[in-house]
Amino acid sequence: MEEVKLKRKGNLFKDEDGTLVLVNDENEAYRVDEVVAYIWSICDGKTITEVITEFASISETDVEEIKDPLLDLIKRLRSAALIE
Repeated sequence: MEEVKLKRKGNLFKDEDGTLVLVNDENEAYRVDEVVAYIWSICDGKTITEVITEFASISETDVEEIKDPLLDLIKRLRSAALIE
């Protein structure tokens, strides 16, 4: 698994309705839920393995159970230029 430290990009906001929105440096906005916002927030300075382990710990979930969904989420956050 990739051991490069992730770098968070963009910003997290709440819109006028209270919805969480991640905005990348190109000013593209993405509505997210609290889980996605949390994953994005812990990506800064951690490896993918560290992010998966931390989320498994706080969600009291088995690492193997969440590994593939989190890898997919990290891939989508990269595609949206919200982490590198």
